[in-house]
Amino acid sequence: MGRGISFILFFTTIISGQNYLANVYGFPMAKIQFKSNADSVILKFETIGLINTIWPAKNSYTTNFDTTHFGLISFKKKIKQDNLKQSILIELKNKVLHYNNKTRDRSDSTQTIFTMFARLNRQHQEILDTKWFEIDHEGKPMRGRFLWGETETIKVGNTNILCDHIRMDMEYINGSNGFLERTDRLMHYAPDPDAVRQIWMERNGNRRIIQISMTAYGFPFNFVIQNE
Repeated sequence: MGRGISFILFFTTIISGQNYLANVYGFPMAKIQFKSNADSVILKFETIGLINTIWPAKNSYTTNFDTTHFGLISFKKKIKQDNLKQSILIELKNKVLHYNNKTRDRSDSTQTIFTMFARLNRQHQEILDTKWFEIDHEGKPMRGRFLWGETETIKVGNTNILCDHIRMDMEYINGSNGFLERTDRLMHYAPDPDAVRQIWMERNGNRRIIQISMTAYGFPFNFVIQNE
C-alpha cells in the first residue's frame, strides 16, 4: 500500500486549475491540486485519512518548460514525506542536464513526466498518438508515449462527459543511475514500466483529464476530477 500511494499522486499531474481526489477500493487517500501556466506546471499533494497517519506526505513539484517543444528547462521539488525532506533543483542548459556537480547529456526537447502531461492537455491526438518521446527522470533516461483508444462517456456527479480513452506507456532506455541516491515515493515508483495506466481526457471544451485508473502492485487506483 505504501508503494502504491506514489502512483496515485503521479497521475494527478494533468489539468490546469483542477482538484482531484485519489482513492483505492473507494477509500480516499490523497487530495491533489494541479496548476498549469503558459510555461510551467505545478503539482501539490497531501495525503489524507488513514494514509496520512501511516505514510504522511506533503510534497510539491514545479516544472518549467520551453513552450515550442515542451522540453525541460528546470525541475524543482520540495519533499516532506515520512522522515525524508528534500529540496531539489535540476536544470537543462545547452543540452546538458545539471544537478549540483553532476551532469548528463540530453537533447533540448527532453521531456519529464510532468511535461508529458502538459502536452496531453494542449496538443491534438494527431501529434501525440503512438509517438515516442525522450524523457529524463531525475537523471535516468527513459521514453514514453500515448496510445489513443475508443471514445467513452464518463459520468462525474450528475454530468456526462465525452472523453478520449488513452493509455500511457513508459520504459527505461538503459540501466543508468539517476542523480539522487534517495528520492520520494512518487518519483521512485511513478515510471514503473509494468504499471497499467489509463486516462480519460475530455474530448471537447477544456480538454481536461476527467478520470484516471491504474492497477499497480495489485491495487486498483482511481482518480476523479472534483471540479464538476
